Amino acid sequence: MGQLEVIIVEGRNLKQKDTFSENDAYVKIYFDDKSQKQKSKTIQNSNNPKWNQSFVFNHLTGQDTLYIDIYDKDSVKDEKIGSIHIDLHDLYNKGRIDNWFHIPAKNGSTSCGEIHLILHYERLQL
Repeated sequence: MGQLEVIIVEGRNLKQKDTFSENDAYVKIYFDDKSQKQKSKTIQNSNNPKWNQSFVFNHLTGQDTLYIDIYDKDSVKDEKIGSIHIDLHDLYNKGRIDNWFHIPAKNGSTSCGEIHLILHYERLQL
């Protein structure tokens, strides 16, 4: 058991979903079992949003994949810009990862942009 801190720093070159304006981007973070789902604030009218927002999760053994979904908020229906899945095994060994993550398109041939995340893991002593 441990504590996982996820800092959503910023996005860049996010694929534009709106025809007449830039994205109103926000991010959802959760584990494989969709537990502890958390959501960032929405950054209005930007394809290069800066969130600088921190989330803390109580991390249980077996929660080895972190899911990051990036959305464009719309009045009718929010559109998904893209998703990434982060295998946390590397983080367990390093304790901290500070990276830009590529957001692949569904077909894999194009990019939906990048997201800058800082992950910090601390194992709790019982």
